[in-house]
Amino acid sequence: MTAMKTAIVLAAFGSRNKNAMASLDHIIERVKAAYPDIPVSVAYTSKTIRGHMKEAGEAIDSVPDALDRLHREGYTHVAIQSLHLIPGTEFHELLGLANEHMLADDGFHRVEVGFPLVAGEAGVKAVAGTILSIGLEGKGENDAVLFMGHGTRHDGSVYYEALHRAFQEQDETVHMGVMEHTEEAGIDAIIERFKALDVKKAYLLPFLFGAGWHVARDMVGDSETSWMTRLEKEGIACEAVLKGAGEYDRLVDIWLAHLDDALRRMARC
Repeated sequence: MTAMKTAIVLAAFGSRNKNAMASLDHIIERVKAAYPDIPVSVAYTSKTIRGHMKEAGEAIDSVPDALDRLHREGYTHVAIQSLHLIPGTEFHELLGLANEHMLADDGFHRVEVGFPLVAGEAGVKAVAGTILSIGLEGKGENDAVLFMGHGTRHDGSVYYEALHRAFQEQDETVHMGVMEHTEEAGIDAIIERFKALDVKKAYLLPFLFGAGWHVARDMVGDSETSWMTRLEKEGIACEAVLKGAGEYDRLVDIWLAHLDDALRRMARC
């Protein structure tokens, strides 16, 4: 019987922004500390980001490239941990890759994929409670808290809506918005909601893995379209917290729990 040789692949969307790297560096450190005997690789799921990095001489693996390399190196079992926030297009592509590499002739014995940060109804409640504990720190009694998510055309967009409902059930001052693809949760709708609620001050926090380009441009940028600019034009004072989800140990604990589940499933083969 072939000896079990295990590796971990951390699958992140990717970023070239130095501020966003703080999240990735933090979670790599946590994973290596939790599994000191298992090699950890990093792969980016964004083709665009990988292309920019290649042009700059900073090539990084795609997930298929990382899997191919590990297979050549003789690994038999791989846990791919999604560092995405919701189960959207890229997470489901990871599931397809895992299946493909397990079914291939002379493929891996087992490939398991760890859930993204939020997955399933129980995941929504657990993550919402943790995010609330972060968002409520430092805000005044009547201030609003606004998380900025990316948004997606994928059906996984329902998770943004589910998180918003979970926030509202526990604290009506906390809101989830998205940058793209959902007008009902976009900044125009949020401004109308805040005006109706007579919000005077909002705390802005990214619901993104890292505080990178989207935060610098779309959340707190100087342009007329940034969320901070739009809110301040309506007389709503803003205070931004420039930390990505991967910088909070409370959220990394959830990703690590998903990785542990994947490794435990893999050991049962």
